[in-house]
Amino acid sequence: MIQTSLAADGKGVMKYPYLAAIAFLLSAGIADATTYKDIAGQWCGETTDYVFAPNSLTVKFHDSRPAKTFKITKYTYDDNGVRIDWLNSAGKDAVTVFGEFIGNATMVQQQNDRGPRRSFKRC
Repeated sequence: MIQTSLAADGKGVMKYPYLAAIAFLLSAGIADATTYKDIAGQWCGETTDYVFAPNSLTVKFHDSRPAKTFKITKYTYDDNGVRIDWLNSAGKDAVTVFGEFIGNATMVQQQNDRGPRRSFKRC
């Protein structure tokens, strides 16, 4: 709770202004993704765009390759982002982790043994 007190002129004086600043920053979306709504929809990257639906991920390539859709088997959310379990083209289990969410505007696909770190923005 942010406390205020009354000054001599009867106007409120904030006792802990830094708490108000922190609350504002958190409400502005600087916290990490923790729900499906944080990742759902279309994201644009340098070489590919991703479209997340409840049960699928569609990858749209920026070159002449056709888009590919993969089955998502599970979303796991935590304070650092979201882990997505999915099936690759061969039907094998795969995992991709996204983090570094800033509001509903940017996110980063974390580097793994199959690929580099990739930045995405809402499009």
